[in-house]
Amino acid sequence: MSSDLAFEPERPLERPEIQIDDPVNIRPDLGAIGIEEVERGICQDTYENRAILRRSKMGWDPVYASNGVPTGLIQARSEEMAKQRRMLSLAEKKPILVEPDYVNSDYLTGLDLLAESATDYLVPPWVTGATRAWLKEQEAGGPSSPRKKPAAMPMRCRAIKDDGIRCMLWSSGRPADDGYCRIHLGSLQRRPGEDVERARAKLTQAAPYAVDVLEDLMENAASEPVRLKASTEILDRAGVRGGVEFDANININDGRPAAQIVAERLERLAAGAIGVAAKLVEAGVVLPKSNNDIIDVEVVEEEE
Repeated sequence: MSSDLAFEPERPLERPEIQIDDPVNIRPDLGAIGIEEVERGICQDTYENRAILRRSKMGWDPVYASNGVPTGLIQARSEEMAKQRRMLSLAEKKPILVEPDYVNSDYLTGLDLLAESATDYLVPPWVTGATRAWLKEQEAGGPSSPRKKPAAMPMRCRAIKDDGIRCMLWSSGRPADDGYCRIHLGSLQRRPGEDVERARAKLTQAAPYAVDVLEDLMENAASEPVRLKASTEILDRAGVRGGVEFDANININDGRPAAQIVAERLERLAAGAIGVAAKLVEAGVVLPKSNNDIIDVEVVEEEE
């Protein structure tokens, strides 16, 4: 049966564009440290590339496409690049700085912060809400109840990072926080076992790359024992394990007759009993006589 419907060939899906917000001039040159770049500062997300970045004291960020899908690429982040990012962010925050030309300046607080038009897009909503609550309480003359804690006025975190620039996050202003934001406050007051949890998280992230190494050894290793070991490790992790030899035979003795083994055990028991009895006599303990004690008698034969 023929059909008049004409089917158009499927068009190849368009590859989504990579979403990179950082300018090219601040990205590090990865070719200088031996990494093949896809773009300036962008490389494949492999274990080898991460190891090179780690040795070069660089961090990395995953790269996503314009539709939010991971691309399998990472963007290197050097210390200089991180500092440039922070400088660009500070340049955007100049309207809410008390001293716009000073990078470690305090943020505007109180009524000055609410009066600034740039607060709507530069300040987190919880900061503006807490500032309004603080102003309302100040106008009322203090807390509504003596047992209620006074409202806190948010301010800029007072922590100084390694590059000499002050943290740009906000502190709640409560006395218990001591002027630190939630990030630095958490680093100062770590929970017990938090380092172990962070180490486990790193191991989980490194697991896919460890599997890649095992696959590479299994296929390309020059030594056959190495290839065999890598193959067995992969099978073991996948839950496919080899058989375990189990011997159900019971070795009763070492080949000697059973009567000889019993006689040796009785001799050991008798020797032990004699030793215990001697110790009791030395201690002055009188042993009770047993009904089974042997009495020496003389046999007298009767004459016919």
